[in-house]
Amino acid sequence: MSRRSVPAALAGRDVGFVCGLTWLLPDVVGALLSDAASVPPAEALASVAVAAGVDFVFVPAGELWAAEAASILAASDIATIWSVTGVFGRVALSLGWVEALRLTAAEPGALASALAEALHDALVEMRAGIAAGVEAVLVADDLAGATGPLVAPDYALDALIPCYRSIARTARVDGVPSIFHSDGDVRVLMPSLVRAGFSAIHLAGIGEDAWGACYTAARSEGLAVLGGLEAMSVVHGARRAGERAGRIALADGLLVCDDGGITSAEEVVALTAAIDVAREVFAAGTTV
Repeated sequence: MSRRSVPAALAGRDVGFVCGLTWLLPDVVGALLSDAASVPPAEALASVAVAAGVDFVFVPAGELWAAEAASILAASDIATIWSVTGVFGRVALSLGWVEALRLTAAEPGALASALAEALHDALVEMRAGIAAGVEAVLVADDLAGATGPLVAPDYALDALIPCYRSIARTARVDGVPSIFHSDGDVRVLMPSLVRAGFSAIHLAGIGEDAWGACYTAARSEGLAVLGGLEAMSVVHGARRAGERAGRIALADGLLVCDDGGITSAEEVVALTAAIDVAREVFAAGTTV
């Protein structure tokens, strides 16, 4: 599979089985390499991706080595999904999550200037990725948790969606598709994300039943979906998790990857095994 197949899959075209890795911490990557101390982070990430046989990797835009990683991945025919922290996440990191969340409810207008500054910084990072030749941009803003919304949907629609629209439309001018990530159930925002210009969504931080409902909602809105392999499911049964993801990919074009919850080398090994199973299920289904 060519890295060029990833934007095609994000656009909804049938290009076969597509899989990837999300955010792997440098110490996790290092633990997978025997000579990690002598391997720069960008090379280490690419080595793990090549060994896993994946088609795409999430690369955090804020890392000093991010552009180098994109270049090395491209040379290995692996797509870079350029991960940019969303506007609310930036504000929350600056003010503290408790205070930022309090202000969204008590004084919604108080965050306007901070959000504008965060949008500027996000656009700068996004343009750096486009200049580096990445295949897609991902906006990561955790607006919900496993038990419900963190940010009120009305606030997200009024204050955050316009910022996301600026990012997605700026990327689209350069022909780069945009993906949105949030933990939790964000079905209420999906129609607005589509109108804002997003092609896909990365679903995470929810159980299997809720994931299925969110997946169905996303596909009904025309969004491609990344995910299908939640870290806990993979750890407790790589084969079962892989079979499930493979069946979904076969039926409706899921881009198979983890949910961002991989935190150890052992979990990466289990994840890779699950991806292999998903690939086998997909291949078997297409040859029947």
